[in-house]
Amino acid sequence: MQQSEILTDQRMLETHCHAWRAAGCFAFDTEFIRDDTYDAALCLIQVTTDGNVVLVDPTQDVDLNVFWDLVTDKSIVTVVHAGKEDFEVCLRSTGRVPRNVFDVQIAAGFVGYGYPLSLLRLVERMMHRRISKAQTLTDWLRRPLTPEQIRYAVEDVVYLPEIHTRLAQEIERAGRTAWAREEFKRFEEPEFYRPPPEERVLRLRGSKKLDGLGLLALERLVEWRDQWAQSRNRPTRALMRDDVLVEIARRRPQKERDLEVLRGFPQARNRKVVRELVKVIAEVSKTPKSEWPKPVIRHEDTPMTKALLDLLSAVIQATCCDDKLNWNLLGSTQRLRELLDYHEGRLEERPALLQGWREEFIGRRLLDLLEGRSRLHLVGWPEDPRLQLTARPTRKKT
Repeated sequence: MQQSEILTDQRMLETHCHAWRAAGCFAFDTEFIRDDTYDAALCLIQVTTDGNVVLVDPTQDVDLNVFWDLVTDKSIVTVVHAGKEDFEVCLRSTGRVPRNVFDVQIAAGFVGYGYPLSLLRLVERMMHRRISKAQTLTDWLRRPLTPEQIRYAVEDVVYLPEIHTRLAQEIERAGRTAWAREEFKRFEEPEFYRPPPEERVLRLRGSKKLDGLGLLALERLVEWRDQWAQSRNRPTRALMRDDVLVEIARRRPQKERDLEVLRGFPQARNRKVVRELVKVIAEVSKTPKSEWPKPVIRHEDTPMTKALLDLLSAVIQATCCDDKLNWNLLGSTQRLRELLDYHEGRLEERPALLQGWREEFIGRRLLDLLEGRSRLHLVGWPEDPRLQLTARPTRKKT
């Protein structure tokens, strides 16, 4: 097993942070538990710059601000694998977002390794090593840590510096450094970790069928549930299910007894909760219609629209295959629908496929195809099949 040190002393933490700052680049990972609490309980931080791993024990009397100062320093490169949840801990602890991030999971997708790849798969493909993932459900708050836990924690971070170096070089050779940096910039946006309620509600199943007042009610109910869960330090899902919130927003009960008939709502026996829910609905009902969110307009796809979406998806996948960029980085089929809506004037906001590196890589090509400036050909069948876009020849005026 790689060399590691368990750090429980403030003075030693500050000494190591000084060394990591001097190195200008470090990799880290965290272990946490979020089964029974509103916020994840931080249990361990693993840090390395050169293969020697330091395990920082936050359950001891250590002030982690000196470490988070490194994570939020734009002059230092912070290397992670799928780092969103790790950075959530930083944001919650300090109110600051990370800076100068290099996420190897995202970077791998820009040079043909696949996205999203687990750390196990990424280490196998790039380092030809196999790491253990047998401690996924372990109790990380229990002390002392077992040798198996320590090995797992070390392997979660020890290969990241070398993977970072290799991926950075491959991305540079592919001319995609600016693209990767643009994608990493998402980590510097507070909204990336906690979107506003109006965005979060549309991710709940059934929310897109609500009318404007229903959507507004759901926004307020989501905020109320968050506050309720946070005040009790309990997971939101443990206090009230998403589908129950959506159903309350749809029905908008006026009396307490109207909530008692809801299935899957054990809180119906909690008079305080029931009164608060009715109060939320009553306040929402007073909102002028001009302030209601716009309901989601659901389009019934024609057979040709479905065929066009399939065609555009095929173009994206074929282009990504040829150019060694994983197509999952571009987003879901919904982004193609947004592109079509924008092209047909049903969407005012410029879609994601026509912004930043996505526009440069594929968005303009899709517009050229939609607007007849290019043609699609199948070439090389069956030995080397490829979908090829070529410029449509312009007719000479007579």
